[in-house]
Amino acid sequence: MACLHNSLRLLSRVIRYTGLALALALAPAIVSANNEGAVAWVLPGEEWKTLETDHFAVHFLSQHQPQAQRAATIAETQWPLLTQRLGWTPQDKIQMVLTDDFDASNGWATPDPFNQIRVFLSPPDGGTTLEAYDDWLNLLITHELTHIIHLDMARGFPASVRKVLGRNPLTFPHAYQPGFLIEGLAVYTETDHQLGLGRGQSKGYDMQMRMEVLNGIDDLNQVTISLRDWPLGKHYLYGAYYYQFLTETYGEEKLRQYMALYSRNIVPFVFLNPDVKKVYGKSYPALWNEFKGWLEQKFEPQITALSAQDTTALQTVSNEGYTLDASASDGRNYYYLRRNGDDRQAIVRISPDGKQQTLAQLQGATSLAVNPRGQLLYTRLTSRADGRFWSDIFTLENGREKRLTEASRYREVQWLNAGLNQPQRLIAKRLQDGISQLDLLSENGELLRTLWQGSLDDVLGEYTVAADGKTLVATVKRKNQGWNLELFDITTGQWQALTNSKAIETGPQFINPHTLIYAADYDQTYNIYQLDLNSRQVTQLSHLMGGALAPQWVDGKVFIQNYNARGYQHSLIKPGQPVAQFALDETQGQYNYPDPYQQPVSHSEGRDYSPWPTLSPTRWMPLFGGDDHATLAGAAIDGADALLRHSYIASYSYDFDNDLNAGSLQYFYDNKWQFSALREHSYREHDINGEQRLQIRRSDVLELARINLLHAFENRLQFSVGIHSDQEKDLTGNNDNPAYVQMLPATKEGLFGARLDFSNAEAYLNTPGYSWGHNAALIWETNNVIDSDYDGEVINLNWSAYADLPGSSVLAFNTANAYASGQSKPFTLGGNDLQFSDTLFGRDSWALRGYDDAVRAGTRLNVNTLEWRTQLSSIERNLGVLPVGLGNVGANLFIDHGAAWQEGQSSDYLTSAGVELSTDLVVFYAMPLPVRLGYAHGFDQHAGKDEVYLTVGYQF
Repeated sequence: MACLHNSLRLLSRVIRYTGLALALALAPAIVSANNEGAVAWVLPGEEWKTLETDHFAVHFLSQHQPQAQRAATIAETQWPLLTQRLGWTPQDKIQMVLTDDFDASNGWATPDPFNQIRVFLSPPDGGTTLEAYDDWLNLLITHELTHIIHLDMARGFPASVRKVLGRNPLTFPHAYQPGFLIEGLAVYTETDHQLGLGRGQSKGYDMQMRMEVLNGIDDLNQVTISLRDWPLGKHYLYGAYYYQFLTETYGEEKLRQYMALYSRNIVPFVFLNPDVKKVYGKSYPALWNEFKGWLEQKFEPQITALSAQDTTALQTVSNEGYTLDASASDGRNYYYLRRNGDDRQAIVRISPDGKQQTLAQLQGATSLAVNPRGQLLYTRLTSRADGRFWSDIFTLENGREKRLTEASRYREVQWLNAGLNQPQRLIAKRLQDGISQLDLLSENGELLRTLWQGSLDDVLGEYTVAADGKTLVATVKRKNQGWNLELFDITTGQWQALTNSKAIETGPQFINPHTLIYAADYDQTYNIYQLDLNSRQVTQLSHLMGGALAPQWVDGKVFIQNYNARGYQHSLIKPGQPVAQFALDETQGQYNYPDPYQQPVSHSEGRDYSPWPTLSPTRWMPLFGGDDHATLAGAAIDGADALLRHSYIASYSYDFDNDLNAGSLQYFYDNKWQFSALREHSYREHDINGEQRLQIRRSDVLELARINLLHAFENRLQFSVGIHSDQEKDLTGNNDNPAYVQMLPATKEGLFGARLDFSNAEAYLNTPGYSWGHNAALIWETNNVIDSDYDGEVINLNWSAYADLPGSSVLAFNTANAYASGQSKPFTLGGNDLQFSDTLFGRDSWALRGYDDAVRAGTRLNVNTLEWRTQLSSIERNLGVLPVGLGNVGANLFIDHGAAWQEGQSSDYLTSAGVELSTDLVVFYAMPLPVRLGYAHGFDQHAGKDEVYLTVGYQF
């Protein structure tokens, strides 16, 4: 009997996941951060409100009314400026959501499924490249609104398609551009060289690009992909200077002409070069070469000036600083938080003799403090099931982590040393609702009193406490000014300004009660300075081509983090003569930024939030497919509300040849409820006695799950329950086609289940897949609650473990075990689809490479996999400006060993081994698709085979 499994079942799965496809198609347009999705669960007493202006609907919690009014004022102020500057005006109101769910500065914008902006109420407070701003909301909203206007552009044919299909992914030409063209434009518009704000004019960006010029400017195909290569976020950096080059060389009007022309393309990436040639007379490669020359000319004066003076001698103690690390000193030893992209984050101590010791491994740490006794404190972000990422204080006791605060949102902590024989105190910083606050805590993290609370116009940056416990020094940003150093009297709660300059002064540390060291960009870059508080004399301690930040005073020596083209190094300034000395008054200067809130805009009174205005679908996608047995046509829609708490995907298709209806519906509410319904058909042709007969098997699947019903251990342990129904039958035919053949009996499976999931697995930037930790799921299901042809219970245990090996290698192990009692549906084993798991419940198939699908079946199953994975190289190159490139290339050696059998029968294990080559196939410039080309050999002489396969998907 011949069997042909044609492509229509695959098509039905495509239809099923069309909503996902729509989202993926617009993935390049989700910019400025990871799309964090739904707002956090509402806490007791919280209410979501909405106020509307002419062009914006601002959604906010009731306690954030002042912040919402500020956001509305800024948005409406920037609206006419940006729409005129970019030459486009979106038709619909922009949905802007203000959240305080994250203890980090960020935001995002996307035109999918409607124009929306997410604003995190968390101003930058040090350690980033974002400090050059007048007002955080002004910088963020200007940046994100630029994205909305830019990506919303559609003229000509795309505009006509949008009128018919709505906000279809094909109607956003500018979303299909390299990231440096998207992010670079937003950094360009946020920058004002005259006022001295925005990243595009900052010394931090100059520092990074200057080192790029010295060490070789990236080619166009390197910048077009921006995944892991240093500097991280290079599409922001290179893009900012690229737009500055374009407008300085050719003018902004040319830029508007190019954007207008490009917005007419229905297959946009094909026309990147043709359109740029029409406007600028040159292709992108030619423009990039011209840009390289512009960069060299721009930075030549800086490089010449910095080269005219001797470079400070450094002793490098660690070159693992992939980012600017948190650091600390106990007076004798140097400590830092290591994050190198290859291994777990760790607290490292460097002793006076230069030896390094890893004190603890952890995840998500953001700041570090140590007292003269060597007691460590750190803050780290913790994941919560309610969707919040808040920071708390932790310490180490006998090498083990101890949590001191719970949901207190302290993002930085310092010791307040009151003497060796007196109780220790802590001073912790919180940024909540966009307002900075300093609290005095006991050694155990208990709140004693609030020392100070600022306003929306005050931002507290990095700070440290004097050894006598009377004073702290901090970087502070006041209204309409830049960052300056201020002293805070811990007893009286009063601030005293130390500096008043246009420089960014950062990382202050006490040498003694009358002397500070800190970093500042007084000249072309950041360097280290020493300030005598009595004489107000400044001594420059470093002069570097790259720059120096984060100084620490360690037993008369100064440790720093110096920047080079491959990242940050932890170094020690070698003894030598001071670079320069000058009076602090010589640094005086004020910004006096214009107040962005001087002219409040009119807006509606805040009303209760409703999801309905944004929940209706904004687009639809036509679906077509067919072969000799069926002709399908249909449509798919999806939608979400402004808070992204409700989202849905729906599709419908009709088979004209066989008069069959199919479709799907998926609905999600927060990360609490999931519902899915699916009807699909599979088509197989059989040769029966020389006659071709068609088998059509219908599958109806329903699933309802309540996830995160219970959770613990920072959301690493989750408990969910759900119901799953799967009914299958062969169709009997109709008047037009009575020749359907029935090959299999109808089946009905109904399961009620519960599952317990645990995950502490971590993935690192330069290693393949998960690199450390465990993923485990224990699933219990019963056939005896919902109507089912089966009876009995099913238990499924899956556990994966990952060991981080030296370098960029991982040893991964997975074991899957399934047990069914009574007359449960049998499990099947075989094939190479390691990703097969469409639903939370009802899984009955597992892979075993080197063997056919369903090579074994039974009510008992055990399959084990051991893999050694390693990174071979990092290509990080794109194919010119076409939407395809390659990221990392890795190798994977594996052994599979498993069996499926009936109770009371022999297990008859099968074994296979093989090798896989993997790479990130980067499509649309920003979407890495893991592709694996594998060879597997099944050792069983009867069932095994040699096979070569190609799969797309993540490994276990």
